[in-house]
Amino acid sequence: MSRVFAGPGAAAGGAWARGLAPGGRVMLVSERVVFKLFGRKVLGALMKYKVSVFLLPSGEKAKDWSAVSRLLSAMLSKGLGRDSGLVALGGGAVTDAAGFAASIYLRGIPWVAVPTTLLGQLDSGIGGKTAINLPEGKNLAGTFYQPTAIVCDTSFLKTLPARERVSGLAEAIKYGLTFDPGLWKYIRAHWDELLAGKQQPTAHVVRKGAAWKLKIVAKDERETKGIRDLLNFGHTFGHALEKAAGYGRLRHGEAVVWGMRCALSLSVRGAGLPVRVFNEVENFFVNIPLPSLRGIKPAEVLAAALKDKKARQGRVRFALLKDIGRPVVRVVEGSQLTALARSMLPLSCSVPLELNSYSP
Repeated sequence: MSRVFAGPGAAAGGAWARGLAPGGRVMLVSERVVFKLFGRKVLGALMKYKVSVFLLPSGEKAKDWSAVSRLLSAMLSKGLGRDSGLVALGGGAVTDAAGFAASIYLRGIPWVAVPTTLLGQLDSGIGGKTAINLPEGKNLAGTFYQPTAIVCDTSFLKTLPARERVSGLAEAIKYGLTFDPGLWKYIRAHWDELLAGKQQPTAHVVRKGAAWKLKIVAKDERETKGIRDLLNFGHTFGHALEKAAGYGRLRHGEAVVWGMRCALSLSVRGAGLPVRVFNEVENFFVNIPLPSLRGIKPAEVLAAALKDKKARQGRVRFALLKDIGRPVVRVVEGSQLTALARSMLPLSCSVPLELNSYSP
């Protein structure tokens, strides 16, 4: 499993780069703005190697096959062999596309993920999922391919806008609620500092969150055992909301916060979550600055949920909570999803649902 190097200045240290490329050649893959901000620091850690730089387009355009094809051709033209390495410096689109390229180039070469967003350092840059988009949808072509190291330099996060910080912190909250009551308590106690981007508390939640993600992934790397489903708390309806709202209106983490609020209500009715715990968490969530869900159509949320990759024959697996740190998976039938979609906008999730047990 991947090694994690986390904290302020983590990218500048050379430990993560040792042994990456015995043949001496490395391709640093980034995008223009990120490379301008952070490229010099990463290049400094790669001084012992002969480094070539390839810049992908910004955003989802990085995950087009045409962009990845150009990257693969550049790797070949620069003489990268199976004893070479690749370093992905950027947000989720860059780590997805570059990791995918590393996984298929010469049937796989070592790579390192250097996520530059809080969301990447807590979630999308961790776990070995790589993917590109097809015309029919997002992330429809990909591989499971673990990086040798994940470098979470929290000093990179100083430039994050407030909305991106909230979006990333949603994943930290998820780990606390799902697996780690101590982390949940820490987040509540240091919330204002985390929102302000203070280095020490941010580094703490990144280390804790990354460790939990890797622990779960190690037990179910290829999503075949059901254990990795536990990482989806808040994501089932979160993803559906993102799609129904139109990509770009909601940040991923903002949609996940709404999804967690929905999952909490489901947890009371379908998993036995104590009402006092629901109230404690909901009282925290209502103070998180989030965009309105006004105008999002319940029917479109339902349609998106039923097309979720976790859906099977009109039944969707939901990660819920028995208590803080006690996750469980339940299966919701399509008829109950219809009622839920109608009740959640505005988000009340107050409809009683009959939920079937599902054992991962």
